[in-house]
Amino acid sequence: MTRCRKLAMLSVTVLVALLVVGGVLRAQGGTGQKARKKTTRKKTTRKTVSTKSVDVKVKKFRESFVRQAAGLARSYEESGNLVKTRQMLELILKFDPEVRGVRDKIKQIDEQMLSANELEAEVDVSKGWGQPVAAVFKGQPLRIQAAGDFRFVASLSIGPAGFPVADTARDMAGGIRCGALIGVVVPPPKAGKRPKPGKPFLVGGGGTITPKENGLLFLKINAPAGHKCNGRVQVRMTGNVRKP
Repeated sequence: MTRCRKLAMLSVTVLVALLVVGGVLRAQGGTGQKARKKTTRKKTTRKTVSTKSVDVKVKKFRESFVRQAAGLARSYEESGNLVKTRQMLELILKFDPEVRGVRDKIKQIDEQMLSANELEAEVDVSKGWGQPVAAVFKGQPLRIQAAGDFRFVASLSIGPAGFPVADTARDMAGGIRCGALIGVVVPPPKAGKRPKPGKPFLVGGGGTITPKENGLLFLKINAPAGHKCNGRVQVRMTGNVRKP
C-alpha cells in the first residue's frame, strides 16, 4: 500500500470519529437542557389553598366580639359610668367601623356627659388668673358658658411692638383678641417641682373644650399687665369637671 493511500484512509477514519463524538455531545447537551427546563417548571409551580373556612371563623369571631362589647357598654351605662360606656363603644368602632348605630350612641353619650356635673364660678377681671375654677381631665370634654360685662381700663406706656406676650403668668396671650376671656390648665406638680402651665386658649363667650392634660383650670381676661379693668364675668361649666 502506497503512502498516499495510507494517508487517505487515516483522514477518513479521523473524520468519522469526529462526527461520532459530535453527535454524542449534542445528544448530551439536549438532554441537559430538557432536564433544566423540567427543574425550572417544578420550582415555579404553586399550590393554591382556599381560605373560605378561615374567613367564616373570622366573621364569627367579629360578630361575637361586637355582641359582647355592646353588652359590656350597656352594663356600664346602666351603672351610670358614661366614660367607660363611651370607651367600649369606641373599641367596637376600632374593631368594626361599619357597626350600625354606634356613632349615634356615642353622640348621645357625649351630650349626656356635657350636660352633667354643673359648676358655676365668677371671674373677677381685676385679679388676673386668680383662683382655679375647676379640675379638668385629659381628653375629656367640658362645656363653658360665660356672660357679663366689665369695664376695660388701661393707661399704659407701650412701644411699637405692642403688648408683651412672653410671660404666661403676667402678659397677654399671643394670637387672642385683647379683652377676651381665656383659660389655662395647670397640671399637678411632679416630684416636688413647680408645675408648668399649659398654653393659654380662647374661651370667649363659651364652647366645648377638650383639655390636653389633667389639672386645674384658671380663667382671666386677656389684658396686659398693669391694666385697671373692673367687673365680673359669670361662668357656668358642665361635663367632665369637678370642684377644684
